[in-house]
Amino acid sequence: MVSRDDPWRRCRLLKRVNILAIVFIFLTFAVVLFGQIDMRSRGVHLVVFGWMIFGLVMLTLTHEIRCPRCSQRFYAKGAEFWQITTECLHCGLAKYADVGTPANRSGDGR
Repeated sequence: MVSRDDPWRRCRLLKRVNILAIVFIFLTFAVVLFGQIDMRSRGVHLVVFGWMIFGLVMLTLTHEIRCPRCSQRFYAKGAEFWQITTECLHCGLAKYADVGTPANRSGDGR
């Protein structure tokens, strides 16, 4: 069970919402693939449009996740908008690690 004071709570929540949304969209397209829904229907167009908007919103929300240790954006540094990373690009804190864990960054920038 995750406590309310978990610094990674928002990141975990966004990950779970993404997984549920991906399952939903695959199930929707499976129904379309098996011919249960016509691809030319307005409902399918709304689902596709909604999925694109949802993707942009989730990308933005994920980009705004802050590192609990240094309070910088976890996934962004400088001009780099999006990087899939398992550690903070600023202080080196591993994703989902205890905030009190020391950084494992070396002095040469690796």
